[in-house]
Amino acid sequence: MVDTGGVTRRARPLRVALAALAVAVLGAACASTGYHYVKNSDDHAYFKVPDGWKLFDEDAVMKVFGKGLSPRERQTERDSTWQVVFDASPKPSIDHLGDSKAKHPNGIAVVRELSFDDADTVSISSLRNLFYDVDTAVQNNTGEVLTYEQLEPDGGFHGFHLVANVDAEKGRIVTLDQTTLVDQATSKVYSLLVTCDADCYDRNSEQIGHVVDSWTVRS
Repeated sequence: MVDTGGVTRRARPLRVALAALAVAVLGAACASTGYHYVKNSDDHAYFKVPDGWKLFDEDAVMKVFGKGLSPRERQTERDSTWQVVFDASPKPSIDHLGDSKAKHPNGIAVVRELSFDDADTVSISSLRNLFYDVDTAVQNNTGEVLTYEQLEPDGGFHGFHLVANVDAEKGRIVTLDQTTLVDQATSKVYSLLVTCDADCYDRNSEQIGHVVDSWTVRS
């Protein structure tokens, strides 16, 4: 279950595109490194988070984000999506995900199969706004892109790494760090998002960097 994988690279809210996604957490603590290693063997996706960060399993996440779904819809999401939610707060909660008041890093890793219609219409623009409407924020002068890199890792994948600041309510600024890749067949999307308020991001930038740099996908 432990894999030390390599890297891609690493970005008002708050419209988080989470509802109806299913989750499976496959993690193991590795005391020698101080990290939990999280592995999705079926989709060949890997990353790590510090030991002190909480990982949320499928049942916990579906309880929050699967409200209103029928049993059949929940099973469909489980079959088509792998998702892990994590939180560095000393009082961790799934509700911290997308919360502009979050004072500790939190985030989500997702691998999702694309339907035929989705595969036909998916674009870098739509993926860039998968979790937050970054483009609109920038256009409205309520957001700023700090880092943007196009990625083409081995195996035919392509995508981007984005770091951006976006305005939230009451003058808060949230930093989001997003890495998103699409496979060569445009059949799956692989995303890692880490976020918290801008001060939190600055304080924890080195630790966040280790998490983001560990995000690995393979064909």
